[in-house]
Amino acid sequence: MKNYKVGEAAEILGVSVSTLQRWDREGRLKAYRTVAGRRYYTQKQLNEQLGVTDDGRKNVIYTRATADLAIDDLANQERILTEYCNATGVIVDEVISEIDSGLNYDRPKWNRLLQEVEGQKVNKIYVTHKDRFMRFGFDWIEKFCIRHGSEIIVVNNPKTSPDQELVDDLVNIIKAFSDRLPVLQSYMTEIKNDSKLKDLAKSKKANLSDYTHISADNKFKNMQAVAARSNPAYSQDKKQEESKVKLSESSYTAHIFTDGSCRRNGTHKGGHVLESDKSAWAYLIEYNGQRFLDRNGRFGATNNEMEMKAFLESLKKLEELGLTQQPLLFTLDSLYVIKSVSNRFGEPWIEGWKKRGWKKANGKPLANWRLWQEIDIELSKFDMAKLKFEWVPGHTYSEGNNYVDRLCNEYMDQM
Repeated sequence: MKNYKVGEAAEILGVSVSTLQRWDREGRLKAYRTVAGRRYYTQKQLNEQLGVTDDGRKNVIYTRATADLAIDDLANQERILTEYCNATGVIVDEVISEIDSGLNYDRPKWNRLLQEVEGQKVNKIYVTHKDRFMRFGFDWIEKFCIRHGSEIIVVNNPKTSPDQELVDDLVNIIKAFSDRLPVLQSYMTEIKNDSKLKDLAKSKKANLSDYTHISADNKFKNMQAVAARSNPAYSQDKKQEESKVKLSESSYTAHIFTDGSCRRNGTHKGGHVLESDKSAWAYLIEYNGQRFLDRNGRFGATNNEMEMKAFLESLKKLEELGLTQQPLLFTLDSLYVIKSVSNRFGEPWIEGWKKRGWKKANGKPLANWRLWQEIDIELSKFDMAKLKFEWVPGHTYSEGNNYVDRLCNEYMDQM
């Protein structure tokens, strides 16, 4: 079981170091102390504070290698990790092997594992080296797992992290940037000569938030145009890519993004979410070339409640727009909402809750059950067969998801 310094624990829990010190004095979250008197916290303590349990969670071995090294390297990693688990008395529930680059964050098995982490199904993940799991940004993904009650155990065997693969990855990064350098230089020139940006700097009444979003769209289009003029191959590849995207989006009448947020990152009320904590929700509906959005918030709500509220309000707006019988694409970063209302990962949880009188499987009352009832009533007005739900990790590659996240944070800043 991993131990955490005070600063690390504060970051994971979303509180300040002084708050942890106060909790220690009050006996709310007592710190352990080393022989030298330094305070630390255990993974179990953080899990309890976050409202996470490891009952029924699985232990997973994850191995990865590039195509050139695949077979022998994967077998070597699995052997080392299996021996380690056997020696430490760990029961392994699943072994995941993947052949792909450590720079590719669209790896299907890797993403499925992260979804299970967010769904609180994973206890520990065993890897032979940090870059086997994630080439760059490992510290961020490690904190992501901790916040959901999971832990990544790195055995650190140097033989499982070939130097040549690192060299290949670095060469690919350098090549990608060098190929785009002429385009970026032209792009920067256009930005400097943009009269709209100059006028914006002089105007005190301009809405910076909205302009930034629109301007970014326009600048990206300008960048594409410059790239097309300077590189015919880029132009052809971009046209093929855009045709695929348009074909996919054309299957849906509207694209919906929702997000909920709590400054304490709370998952359950009565834990570390206080009545004074700021919370907010937001949605964005892209329909018929227009954007419809709304946001709001209150004090003392959890992440899950705000995610639900954002989804509910988007349904009400879709009904107002007359889209209840149309094919709709929902892009959310909340697996809790997706698993509750859709059959993408099995039977929707909401069906079981209704059968049990809005109670959980253990017979305890369902949190926010009145809000779930509202969502159930609103969903009954839609053709569920025409609704598709897409999950994306928060704060990643989805422009729409990042946009509603900004709306939430802007609202909380003003509370």
